[in-house]
Amino acid sequence: MRPLLILMLLCAAFGAHQLWQKREAARVAAFDATTFVAVEMPSGMQRNTVYVLTPPNCPSAQAKRAEALIRDLGNAGIPVVRRSGFSFEMDDPTPEQMQGIHRASAVFKRGPPTVFVNGLAMSDPSAAQTIAAYRGSGGRR
Repeated sequence: MRPLLILMLLCAAFGAHQLWQKREAARVAAFDATTFVAVEMPSGMQRNTVYVLTPPNCPSAQAKRAEALIRDLGNAGIPVVRRSGFSFEMDDPTPEQMQGIHRASAVFKRGPPTVFVNGLAMSDPSAAQTIAAYRGSGGRR
C-alpha cells in the first residue's frame, strides 16, 4: 500500500511540474519577441538612459553583440550603461506593476543582451531598434 501511495504522490508532483512549465512557457511567449515591450523599469534605472544587461567578462557571442550595441549607442550619442542584473524594490505593487515585472522577467529570460529603455525592454535588439525605442519613448534626440 505504501509504495502505491508514494508512486501516486510522485505522479501528482510530476504532473504539477509539467503544468507549471507549460504555464511559464505560455506567459513568456505571450508577447512579440521582435519588438520592445512595455515593462516595469527595475529599481535604480533612470529615464533617458539605455541599460544593456549582459554577463560581465563573458567571451560568448551574446557578449560580443552587447559590446557592439554599447559601442554603437555611444557613437550615436545615447547614454548607455552596462549592468549584469536587475531587481525590483516595491512595498505594495499594483496588478499593473506586477504584470510589468512579469514581462520584464520574461524578456530577460529570452537571453542576453537584454535592453531596458524608458519603460520598454527587449532581448537582443539591434542598435537601430534600440535607438528608435530610445527616441520614440521620449529620450533626448
